[in-house]
Amino acid sequence: MQAAHAFLTLLAALLAGWAVAFTGLPLGWLIGAMLVMIAAALLHIPAVQPASLMPWVKAAVGAMLGASIPAGLADHLGQMRPTLLVMFLVMTAAGLINFRMLRGRFGFGRMDAALCSMPGGIAEMILQGERAGGDPRRIAIVHALRISLSILAIPILAKGIFGISVASADALPTVDMKVPDWLWFGLCVAAGVAADRWTRLPVPLILVPLALSAAVHLGGISAFHVPPEVSRLVQVMIGMNVGARFLGIAPRALAAVGVAACAVVAVQLFLALAAAVVLARAGLGDALALLLAYAPGGLAEMSLIAIAMGRETAFVAFHHIIRVLCALFAAPPLLKRLGRSDT
Repeated sequence: MQAAHAFLTLLAALLAGWAVAFTGLPLGWLIGAMLVMIAAALLHIPAVQPASLMPWVKAAVGAMLGASIPAGLADHLGQMRPTLLVMFLVMTAAGLINFRMLRGRFGFGRMDAALCSMPGGIAEMILQGERAGGDPRRIAIVHALRISLSILAIPILAKGIFGISVASADALPTVDMKVPDWLWFGLCVAAGVAADRWTRLPVPLILVPLALSAAVHLGGISAFHVPPEVSRLVQVMIGMNVGARFLGIAPRALAAVGVAACAVVAVQLFLALAAAVVLARAGLGDALALLLAYAPGGLAEMSLIAIAMGRETAFVAFHHIIRVLCALFAAPPLLKRLGRSDT
């Protein structure tokens, strides 16, 4: 029965992804799959989260990112200092504003307010909440909505604010990968999964395959770029994973926290958008790449969107890696300082 539900869930996600992509909506495969899972959760329709496949999918995103890193990136890292500094300011401002808002307007406890204000990563924040005596379900809802709403908002903001028509992944050119290219791609993915299981590196599912793929490409060993079909399948799986965060959550619980979560995301997106506009006008980067770099979505999700949109993927991924690392290192001392009191 479980296998049948898994197959039907995947089939429904593929069909929904195809239908949304057919309309010409950017990221249609990802958005369609995500909406199917959210609908299944709200309507109590049996659906199976692709949990066992997700490490391989996220590692594939890392390998795809590594394939997109241009030669000479190290020479440009120093030029990212202004945009990284602004990212720290955006993260700090959004965190403080949301913490006070969740505490004062929505009645969140200290632990929940702090963890819900953190801009990632979702699994780590839920775990920290469990350890600190917070409400893991509330934290999960806020972060799931953070990622979901960011995915839905990016194409709208890109078109409405910047006047940039975001290309769909269906517009990607045909790629002819040879057997050695597939072997190198598979090795990069397997290395990420192995690192996730047997090392304590931060975000190994992304970092390890990214680094190995970049080394393979920059070293001239292989120039693999995955076919559009693989990119669409990865989009579908990522969309299913995001939507699956809502499985098991009662509509009443979702509604109770949903308004607060939307307010949190609105603050984060507003500050990210404002920073992107200011920096773009100052000539410090591409407007859409900056928005993707500062958007409060997940590392894998925003990186995949950057790949699908054909923007500066290395720039976007690097900023999100730093964002996630900052959140992971900042959470424990912050929670220790707040203590267990909700007064």
